[in-house]
Amino acid sequence: MVKNILAAEHVQECICQHCLTTEAIVWCRDCLPRQYLCSMCDGDVHQHLPLHNRDSMAHGFFKPLCPTTAVKRHSETFEFSEQVRYLPLLLPDKICACSEGSCRVISGKPIIVINFNGRYNLTLPSLECSCCRTKWAVGLSDLLKSGYWPASIHFETVYEVGLFRSFLDLKLFAPGLSRQAFLGITEYNGRLFQQSGQICGDTFQKAFLEWTFALHEVERLCGVQPFKCPACSPSMHAISVDGNRKLYRFHNAHGTDKGYFDGTFIMKDDDVSSFVGYVHEKIKHATGKGVCGSSQWTAAKESAKKSASKIDEEGLEIAVCRHGGLLKGLNMFRGEIFAYPLFLQNTLSKENVSFFCSDVACKYWPYLKRVVGHCPELRPLLNMHPLL
Repeated sequence: MVKNILAAEHVQECICQHCLTTEAIVWCRDCLPRQYLCSMCDGDVHQHLPLHNRDSMAHGFFKPLCPTTAVKRHSETFEFSEQVRYLPLLLPDKICACSEGSCRVISGKPIIVINFNGRYNLTLPSLECSCCRTKWAVGLSDLLKSGYWPASIHFETVYEVGLFRSFLDLKLFAPGLSRQAFLGITEYNGRLFQQSGQICGDTFQKAFLEWTFALHEVERLCGVQPFKCPACSPSMHAISVDGNRKLYRFHNAHGTDKGYFDGTFIMKDDDVSSFVGYVHEKIKHATGKGVCGSSQWTAAKESAKKSASKIDEEGLEIAVCRHGGLLKGLNMFRGEIFAYPLFLQNTLSKENVSFFCSDVACKYWPYLKRVVGHCPELRPLLNMHPLL
């Protein structure tokens, strides 16, 4: 295998596999099965395929080439020059009523293209009619049809949608992978293929969230419900609720922008706080630890004050079905008080649920009966008997 690896890196003189007349000077990794090209054929082929990974065969070894770099041979010397390369796009057949063939491609504005192989500096194509001088420029709809996602409304930077899909899949199957690590892999691939330049992580994150939100809106229009278990339809046997206090957030982590998925999975904080305040006004609460059987649990309590530390949200309270499917969640500001699972139970009661399970079920059941005694509108919640 070592011998074969060394043989694969050996540069040998060969004829261009496209014109079959001139000596090859460029080796393209993506142009299988005809990988070897001369200078003329390289310009003709990769004018429309600038994102291919090319290597020059000059001086007896393979050297990666940028998409905008062309190489020519003059007897024993090699000349490297910069040329304009257009972003591959779906172009219209006609832009005016003139005869076919009157449109020609001209250079538009420079653009940055980012995919899994790194960052590319290309140029947007434009069309101009040689008869009536009508011009056509690339718009946002043209970028989306061609598989790109703009980083801003002026699209100076665009991302290949495949890059977002790869990041989304990795976040699902490898949740510990960070955004910086993923972009570090992309930048490393770019250096291997002679694509220099850093990738802004904040811009990538914002564009990725906008893309996922757009997909969510499309799924909503199609009737897709991501947080509903298909195995539990039309009736749900049981719902389990528990809190995780390690998913906290600090006060200084708040941003000024409104969340894209506000209320989709994590319930709105205003709705939760108003429900908790309503329940606390109706009944009196015992302070201290709660009793569950013969044990005292810190989590099993009816009231708790907000944290005086730098933590804002102390964690998440999440409801799942018996198959582990996520249903709803909420931000905990006061620790694991009983009003939080009560809010989730009230929200999910319309799902035709038979049982409601809590980590402190034997303490939660008397609490629920006390609440229903003061809040008659919550009486239907008693039908979901806890699994004791």
